[in-house]
Amino acid sequence: MCGIVAIFSYHKAAPAIDRSELISIRDRMLLRGPDDSGEWYSKDNRVALGHRRLAIIDLSENASQPMLNHDGSLIITFNGEIYNYRELRSDLEKKGFCFRSASDTEVLLNLYADKGQEMVHELRGMYAFAIWDQKNQGLFLARDPFGIKPLYYADDGKSFRAASQVKALLAGNAIGTAPEPAGHVGFFLWGHVPEPYTLYKCIRSLPAGSSLWIDNNGARKSKSFCNISDEIAKASIVEPKLDQADLDARLRDALLDTVLHHLIADVPVAVFLSSGLDSTTLTALAAEAVSGLNTVTLGFNEFKGTEHDETPLAERVAKQYGAKHQTIWVSQEDYFAEREQLLDAMDQPSIDGVNTYFVSLAAKKAGMKVALSGLGGDELFGSYPSFQQIPRMVRGFELFNRSPAFGRAMRMFTSPIFNRFTSPKYAGMFEYGGTWGGAYLLRRGLYMPWEITKSLDRDMAKEGLYELQTISRMEQTGENIHNKHLKVAALEMTWYMRNQLLRDSDWASMAHSIELRVPFVDIEFLRTVTPLLCTENKPDKRAMASTPERSLPREILTRKKTGFIVPVREWLSNNQEIISKRGLRGWAKYIYQQYWGTKKRILVLVTDAFGGNGGIAKFNRDLLNALCSDPGIIEVIAIPRLMSRPTEQPLPEKLTFETLGLNSKLKYFVTILRQIIRCRNFDMTICGHINLYPVAFLSTVISKSKLMLIIHGREAWKMHRSLIVNRYVHKADAVIAVSDYTRDLFTNWSGFNRQKTYVLHNCVDLNQFSPGPKSTRLLDRYGLNGKTVLMTFGRLDSSERAKGFDEVMDALCLLIDEIPNISYMIVGDGTDRERLEQKARSLHIHDRVVFTGFVTEAEKADHYRLSDVYVMPSRGEGFGIVFLEALACGVPVIASKKDGSREAVMNGKLGLLVDPGDREGLKKCILMSLSCPKRISHAELKLFSYTMFVRRCLQICDSVQ
Repeated sequence: MCGIVAIFSYHKAAPAIDRSELISIRDRMLLRGPDDSGEWYSKDNRVALGHRRLAIIDLSENASQPMLNHDGSLIITFNGEIYNYRELRSDLEKKGFCFRSASDTEVLLNLYADKGQEMVHELRGMYAFAIWDQKNQGLFLARDPFGIKPLYYADDGKSFRAASQVKALLAGNAIGTAPEPAGHVGFFLWGHVPEPYTLYKCIRSLPAGSSLWIDNNGARKSKSFCNISDEIAKASIVEPKLDQADLDARLRDALLDTVLHHLIADVPVAVFLSSGLDSTTLTALAAEAVSGLNTVTLGFNEFKGTEHDETPLAERVAKQYGAKHQTIWVSQEDYFAEREQLLDAMDQPSIDGVNTYFVSLAAKKAGMKVALSGLGGDELFGSYPSFQQIPRMVRGFELFNRSPAFGRAMRMFTSPIFNRFTSPKYAGMFEYGGTWGGAYLLRRGLYMPWEITKSLDRDMAKEGLYELQTISRMEQTGENIHNKHLKVAALEMTWYMRNQLLRDSDWASMAHSIELRVPFVDIEFLRTVTPLLCTENKPDKRAMASTPERSLPREILTRKKTGFIVPVREWLSNNQEIISKRGLRGWAKYIYQQYWGTKKRILVLVTDAFGGNGGIAKFNRDLLNALCSDPGIIEVIAIPRLMSRPTEQPLPEKLTFETLGLNSKLKYFVTILRQIIRCRNFDMTICGHINLYPVAFLSTVISKSKLMLIIHGREAWKMHRSLIVNRYVHKADAVIAVSDYTRDLFTNWSGFNRQKTYVLHNCVDLNQFSPGPKSTRLLDRYGLNGKTVLMTFGRLDSSERAKGFDEVMDALCLLIDEIPNISYMIVGDGTDRERLEQKARSLHIHDRVVFTGFVTEAEKADHYRLSDVYVMPSRGEGFGIVFLEALACGVPVIASKKDGSREAVMNGKLGLLVDPGDREGLKKCILMSLSCPKRISHAELKLFSYTMFVRRCLQICDSVQ
């Protein structure tokens, strides 16, 4: 049992894979695999696989993943267990395949090499895996027939990403978080999110029993290789003629076979033991196969001495079969102690899973890594009330299918009445009760379709219901199955069991690094038992429980079915919002609120961003992208004051970029007012520049939102000319500074409470800025072939002579004798250019100083690579994104020790520091950088990666909220 991740940048325009993204996704799944971790990258950095391992079979390093085959042409990351791997290995060895490990992972690799994508027809087990096929340049993914193991993916048209958890994919901060209406509606319909949807438009679940192939052009080919409804339909065509003895023998053989396969492991295997027939039967059969069986029972203090207390009977069963038994008790205090971890582990919202979470916690405390569960027995052997109720409902209301209008009218008329006295589901009996899909929705549904608008926006509810097509898809589930029992079984297995029970069992067990195995949920077991269920004397739960050689205690066989109940209502007895609602509806709304929360709207006022130039515009673009990646934010409205050119960059999905207020103070304020009226209110207003603070402050007075100010550099270090800024800056709820240096100077003059300030460093795009050869085209353009090049990048502003251009020119004069071919490139433009050109002429170095003028974002990296040393001895830089960009391109840097630049080079760790006023010191630093250049790897710049920027940004916003 493990956590897997795969990233495939298939499009030519896709950025190379960011290692920090892969690590963030992989390590969000730490609890799925605490024993080991691994990563693999293709030579061109377009494919990456990651893995977190929970070692169960072959505990040695030989079984570590991602795993390569003998020639490196196939690489796999795999989650799950293949129970027939020994038989498959034997067949492969006969064909000449060699093995270096004793793992089932290597069997999968060689099986793919032997059979290609058809390998899936050979597998028995629970699995989700991704294989990179180097020869065919494609990624192959597959998921087991029942969907026991999860696999989610996202494809933005350039890069494909897959992982074992939704929250893991989100942790990479590269996927949009716009809501998927079908996922949200599905949760309120069922209490879980139905496949293939999630709460996010960009993320889908790979359907159970299907595979997916993505080639290096991005073309996707999906294939369903095993459909549970079809398997049931095929098995039920012919009714076998069996006497009772044969039927009993076949049932026992099938049960014993699946239990034996599910006991395969190189670590001890326990059984989750309750007092129900499923788990006690598994315990009895497992005891026939192994000695020293371990069993674990969960007891609740609230149930002691009641009919819901399962511990006495479970302990008796364990004793009878010689099991090493442990009972772990849980109380209300334990729930509150674990609540945050439980909600964090819940990968998608669900009204179930609390029971499995705590029984898995019990297994963890008992020292186990693998446990068997009786999940699936009810769905196959028909012990749910639905097996009697649904056929009876269909038969009773089938007549009304001919008049849908009558059913809707009856529902509309009776709904207010039923709402007052009983379940509102009864209002839908005439509308839904006459079809198998409708009757199943009435039986299993949490909310009815007509109720969804009470919980969700009307448009979202309408769109989600249309996309789901719930009734028609459920009708398809059983349309080829004529046996009524099996028709209900197919519905239970493919809807309730798959989307809720199995998914909840996965996240809840993996939260404690426990591998949960389900012997009743096995494809070979299904194929064997389904025909038996078509016989006249079809086996039920009691027949199943009679199969062990040594009979179960009489009290177990005669005990009334109660189900495994968790005292959630008792634990939450003080929360009237939860316990006052019917059934699990209050719990569902609580879970939804915890997972999705109240969606926030953020107003961001910026000088420039998309379509703008310079470090502040880049910071603002990164900020807006980061905010839009937060699932808790439904919309970000950004209003730029300036825009030098139309933006060519794609805007984030949740961003409204309002440009009606450009270049006019009045229009700008009117635009803000319009957005306040449209949205009614904002949860936060972010002022992206102190010059915009007056209008930002006034807008927060109107919208009553919190106010956060961002300060960048020298414009925020001195008493401001604006009366509103000087008088009201302390009214801000928080201040973000790009460096500690900027924060210190700002708090010194403003008196702002330092405890309400945060530092958010600029970040560098490590995909755009990377080492590479010097551009011959640019060398020719600037006449720099064969030259030793110093460079400074920045705005040439006559009112702000703090970048250090003059200081480098002065140092250049001192270096000419020692480095005859030295030149100085000044990249940028502005009103100070004429003065600087005149200074170069007066110093007689005009033939060595190159002024490039304005350079586009697309050309920046190529210009950095032209330099041998990036030098900027500034006196008033707030932080200095240019240093990071130069370092990422492999260029050594020299920064100032007098301003925020020193933080960009981590106080000298990443580059040399110099006093701008020390000409000789600057000369020595340049000579040192040329003779012993300090090259910095991307790994050393991780602190300044976009991933870290997003993480820090969202942490700050959460703390201010």
